[in-house]
Amino acid sequence: MPLFEDIVHKALASEMRREILLTLAKDDKYLTEISKELGKKPQTVDFHLTLLEEIGLVTSSVKDGKKYYSLKDKRILDFLRKERPLPPGARPKPPHEIMLDAWDDIGKRLDVIEGKLDKVLKKLK
Repeated sequence: MPLFEDIVHKALASEMRREILLTLAKDDKYLTEISKELGKKPQTVDFHLTLLEEIGLVTSSVKDGKKYYSLKDKRILDFLRKERPLPPGARPKPPHEIMLDAWDDIGKRLDVIEGKLDKVLKKLK
């Protein structure tokens, strides 16, 4: 999968970002409107809006002293509404799963080291 497509798939793997995009389908909105509609803190919404803007799914413009966000391309809505499942590789693992995998890996490595140390100790006796 090309890098840009991979980035877009990972961006859309977030339920929050999908909700933001669907909210913007109705009309251009500013941060406070979006956060109230979604029932989320403005800081959280701002983080996700910034990411969506950086990858080019959302644009912003200042009107009446407020920064309004809008969809750059409405075709993204077709993708979201069809609820196509994302490929498994596009969904990032949750942090707790990453840590569990790391602990399993460490445990296996320690078992190998322990086996080698046992062999060395037997030779020394």
